[in-house]
Amino acid sequence: MLCSESNQLFHYIKLLKEYKIKITGKELICENTLLFTFERTGTGYKFLPGQYAYFTLPEKSNALKTDAKGNTRPFSFAGSPDKKELLIAVRKNKSAFIKNLLKLKPGTDLYISRPFGNNILADNSEKIFIAGGIGITPVRSILEYVYDNNLNEKITLFYFNKSCLQTAFLSDLEMWSENISGFKFIPVIEDKDDMEWNYEYGLFSADLIKKYTGDTEGKKFYLFGSDRMNEFVKETILNEGVKPENIITESSE
Repeated sequence: MLCSESNQLFHYIKLLKEYKIKITGKELICENTLLFTFERTGTGYKFLPGQYAYFTLPEKSNALKTDAKGNTRPFSFAGSPDKKELLIAVRKNKSAFIKNLLKLKPGTDLYISRPFGNNILADNSEKIFIAGGIGITPVRSILEYVYDNNLNEKITLFYFNKSCLQTAFLSDLEMWSENISGFKFIPVIEDKDDMEWNYEYGLFSADLIKKYTGDTEGKKFYLFGSDRMNEFVKETILNEGVKPENIITESSE
């Protein structure tokens, strides 16, 4: 390895491990989804609503063989920057990283990078959020911040999941829809057999957007889903006349 490449690698690793935080708890919040809390008191760590960071597991946690992506992953913050603890939500999967993360006990130190991502609330436009699955985490961060600070924001959230049981943070989002004057919440599930569901059924469509947003002129669309979902949504709303510069993608992968 050349000296310049070695220096770049060292700088990259140092960037990913810029802050040390401590895991304080974890809880199952819906089917296959856990909420992790981390103590950041004394670290000076700050971020903006909707941002993300890279989390690195301690080396001694490698009880399981790591996968090709190693022991670092990006996660969006799920809580307001004003809260004492950092929150992330994680969907269970078969990756070595998630299996190692689930084994960590309260009090274990992890490393975290500086925050990355857009300052979404800096834009004063009316916002349409389209989230799928675990992509809801940065949206929750934004809405909690808006609620806690009584901000005057116009936000419509479409939130897609396979079932009610997989709809993370549903009670929080329902509460905020009742208490944030400019917030409209439209949760959607695929499971049409769930007769107790009081909201929309189905998949994303242009008709659904028109039903709740009307004219899209001057509105900003933020996409918080998998790459596949975001591509489909983007193509659909482009065909409906939304300008490319008014579509911002925030991938959940």
